[in-house]
Amino acid sequence: MKTADIIVIGGGITGSATALGLVKENAGKVLMFDSQLPTQRLSRANFGLTWFMCKGGGSSTYAKWCRTACKQWPEYAAELEDETKINLELEWTGGALHAFGEEQLKAHAASVEKLTGVCGEAGLDYPVSVLDRQQFSELVPKLQLGEDVSGAMYTSQQGHVNPLKLLGAMRKAFQQRGGEFIGNQNILEIIPNGNSVTVKTKDEEYSCNKLVVAAGHGCERLLFPLGYKLNVYPQRGQLMVTERCERKLPFPLLAVRQTQDGTYMIGLSTEDVAHDIRTTPQAMQQQAQNAIRIFPELASVNWVRAWGATRVMTPDGAPIYDSLPTHPNIYVMALHSSVSLNPMHTSVVAPWILDGRNSELISPFSNGRFNV
Repeated sequence: MKTADIIVIGGGITGSATALGLVKENAGKVLMFDSQLPTQRLSRANFGLTWFMCKGGGSSTYAKWCRTACKQWPEYAAELEDETKINLELEWTGGALHAFGEEQLKAHAASVEKLTGVCGEAGLDYPVSVLDRQQFSELVPKLQLGEDVSGAMYTSQQGHVNPLKLLGAMRKAFQQRGGEFIGNQNILEIIPNGNSVTVKTKDEEYSCNKLVVAAGHGCERLLFPLGYKLNVYPQRGQLMVTERCERKLPFPLLAVRQTQDGTYMIGLSTEDVAHDIRTTPQAMQQQAQNAIRIFPELASVNWVRAWGATRVMTPDGAPIYDSLPTHPNIYVMALHSSVSLNPMHTSVVAPWILDGRNSELISPFSNGRFNV
């Protein structure tokens, strides 16, 4: 049997950020497993927004968490790029959410007012403005707005990143700092043994002092035999990408972004279809029509690829960070918005797992909050 101080199950963006944080904290021997199952490829099917705007409308704690994460992103990315020499393609150029019609624009204004107050209570700024059609148009001078666009909410303090580059950089930094990455490993069973935990894979057995389960929907399969019911459910999202085009969109919208290589990506679908990750003509048509309604010239570009993935959703939309009541050395992380929240997993969650630091920040996100 092989041994480690901490094992992280899940080599996606969430698991990698946490594992990186643990080795930064000198946590000893840290192993990270990744099964790389096609149905669990959330980190490879991500829209790539580094975003706080609109998040936390139903949870003030989550709103503050998202705002804090976003404030850390520029420095976090710079350090990761310097350490790994991998360009994350982070563009900190802002972000917007369009509005169709005056009622939707009024709803945006109400959201901004509410979240400004929520963040202000914690001493955080909320630098979001509501723009009318003319103001929004001036920010995208190379693109004509559709006639239904009435304006947008906008902030200059967020952006987007290449999720694949981010994932690769975190894994590289983790290994450069002494962490061990083990890919193509299907975890068969977790066996608590008092102060230690045994992890059985298809090839080997490992023993560790602490275990972190950050395996997306795979968390449910691994934790259910331990009597732990995780409050998550699957939600499919579909993405589409175009051919390379002239760069015209200077910042991402929630529904449309343009990458550094010129391709447009669109994705704003939510479907309750269990773990089915197939693409559908209906969703692709709806998303394309929505994007064209914002920017009519997208009707003339070629859409070349589409894919689907299953989000990890919680009942209130906020993440779950928890330890098992019966096995306090086993930790679980389950969430969507893994890119936006990425810096928090390295700077806040990893120290909490290691020695209990930041517990007052973590406790509102326990799985037990749903047991009412």
